[in-house]
Amino acid sequence: MSTVIPVPDNWKSLFSSWDELRHGYHAGDKDETVRGCARRLDATAPGSGSEGDPVLFWTLGLLMLAPYVAFGNPGPGVEDEVVAVLSRVARGDDGRTCAHGWHPYEVDVDDVLELLPDCLEVLSSPVNQALDDLLPEDLLPEAHLDELGDEDAEPANLSGPEILARWQCPRTAPGFARAALDYLGATVG
Repeated sequence: MSTVIPVPDNWKSLFSSWDELRHGYHAGDKDETVRGCARRLDATAPGSGSEGDPVLFWTLGLLMLAPYVAFGNPGPGVEDEVVAVLSRVARGDDGRTCAHGWHPYEVDVDDVLELLPDCLEVLSSPVNQALDDLLPEDLLPEAHLDELGDEDAEPANLSGPEILARWQCPRTAPGFARAALDYLGATVG
């Protein structure tokens, strides 16, 4: 049974650990948690030879960990390792275009971080679930949908399945990698 986006079997425990670290109460080795996510992303990123694995999942993990990397005083080399792998992923779309006028990485990063626990629950669900019941607020912060105001603008006029297609777009992981780099005050290298 496939899922909407590829995730590792232990994604919930990983996510819980990342969320703890983001909120400042992670009891484990913080730097190793960040490095572990960076290594997994590096192993699945474009050009790694095992592309197509959960690149988006690991990119979202580093996005979640970016506040710690930016403000939590990580050890030597941690930020450099994170920036290097995020830069590689950010370059992964090679200027590709798609038919989508909007992507989830265009939402405010802090809003995305708050929504990620619920969003990943939806994104990691089996594909054969009833997508007709999928609501836009299942996949985007409701505040973002409200801010748009214009019902004709994307994503305000999109259905849940249409927003899901934007999450699955090959440009989404590179976009979130750029958002994480922006959070870190770094540029695509």
